[in-house]
Amino acid sequence: MHFFKGILLFIFLVSFTLSVGQSISKYQIGAEIEAGGILSSDEQTPFWLRTNQFGAIPKQAPSALMQGKLWREYARYDTITKKRKDFDWGFVVNPVASFEKVNKLGIIFPEAHVKIRYKFIEFFGGRRKELAGLGDSTLTSGFYSVSGNALPVPKIQLATVGYVPFAFKKFVAVNAAFSHGWFNNPPNIYGARLHQKHLYFRLGRPASKSKFYFGINHQATWAGHSDYLKAQPDMAEDGKLPDSWKLYKYLVLGYTPKDWYKKSGFSSFDSYRIGNHLGSYDAAFETKINGDRLLLYHQHAFEDVSSIAFRNFPDGLYGINMVLNDTKIFGHFQLTRLTMEFLTTKDQSGSEFYITGSVYQGADNYFNHSQYISGWSYKDVVIGTPFIIPRADLDLSKSTNPRFFPNNRVNMFYAGAQGTYKDVLLLTFRGSFSRNYGTPGGDFFPPRNQFSSLLAAHLKLKGLSNTSILAKLSVDRGELFRNSYGGYLGIRKTW
Repeated sequence: MHFFKGILLFIFLVSFTLSVGQSISKYQIGAEIEAGGILSSDEQTPFWLRTNQFGAIPKQAPSALMQGKLWREYARYDTITKKRKDFDWGFVVNPVASFEKVNKLGIIFPEAHVKIRYKFIEFFGGRRKELAGLGDSTLTSGFYSVSGNALPVPKIQLATVGYVPFAFKKFVAVNAAFSHGWFNNPPNIYGARLHQKHLYFRLGRPASKSKFYFGINHQATWAGHSDYLKAQPDMAEDGKLPDSWKLYKYLVLGYTPKDWYKKSGFSSFDSYRIGNHLGSYDAAFETKINGDRLLLYHQHAFEDVSSIAFRNFPDGLYGINMVLNDTKIFGHFQLTRLTMEFLTTKDQSGSEFYITGSVYQGADNYFNHSQYISGWSYKDVVIGTPFIIPRADLDLSKSTNPRFFPNNRVNMFYAGAQGTYKDVLLLTFRGSFSRNYGTPGGDFFPPRNQFSSLLAAHLKLKGLSNTSILAKLSVDRGELFRNSYGGYLGIRKTW
């Protein structure tokens, strides 16, 4: 029955997309449809086949995927007046149907939102594919705070449209956003909410050879109730966490007055800070060298006062990216993009947790949280860097730590590359090697090594307009996952 439902959904996607394709030029609408399948030597899909795919790729293999996408982007200029439009709107709808073992059908929407823009200000509501941080969004191993690994959380957001110049003849520009979302992440907790914001500055005019970027992003989980909290009165009163909008200013500022909880009837755990907070300080430098673009960036991880004060240095993501203008390697093959990254989360402000006055410091235990037992995750998938991995995704025969993230002390090296052949073939390589140490107080003895890689090809078919074949091969070898290799083969049509 699930199989036939999936076939009907796919037929609907095809027919709907085809009908819309006839009107793209009139309504400025784009459409796309893709079908493919995953095979693996193990029941689990290899790491790089499913990572940073916004929750769209099933964890279990074999599986089949069918997806469609319909969108309208902002127009750069009015087609009649040829002037920049002050007001515009857009939307994205992206249903994905997956068939896993025993005909299990799943349908999700990695993107489904509507957006409106007035000049340089935008408001949107729904699910949207987003990252948080400064870096190379194309080939990154995954930004620290929000990597694009999990299904996007539904939210509403007010933001600038990219960087908006505002001072010194466009030398200083700002990129900012403020949003509210809804986790509702059962069975662990119900009614939890998401708070997100970022503020970034760019020094350098749009056409400048060199630019410097810096800023911060802040993520917080708050509110909610759960049965498991009822058994822990030191964590929550009657299983309920602070959810009053009167307290919202304290969540936004990451600060609470001394002894506020005694007057409000909440547990002493909340005396330090409402909710689970994390984020990163970011900095990047961009310049051009002989027509090529060089980008250097760093995302400094923080999760409490000690890491905000850099007591966890050098934890964070470090990266270098080159976008190459005309680099031929041999024949018609051109190397277009190179990225190398290093992630370290080993320090965590020290290995021991202690209290100085009312300030909790040390053993930051990234992404884990005592009230929100599934930590910084959504639908059991990590929201931040995919190298802090949920227990369910590890080789459980080697894991005894009961925390949701039993491994958050990591050193990871990553390399990514892209190239083209005769403008018809796009090749992408990703490779990562990590050394994994467990958690503060839950160390791995000895540390565990893990290598994972991916080679992907996107081939345009000459005889079929805007139609491509997609092929991917991935390998896992090491002590963190079960050893496996697998692949994806699919076909995509775009209008």
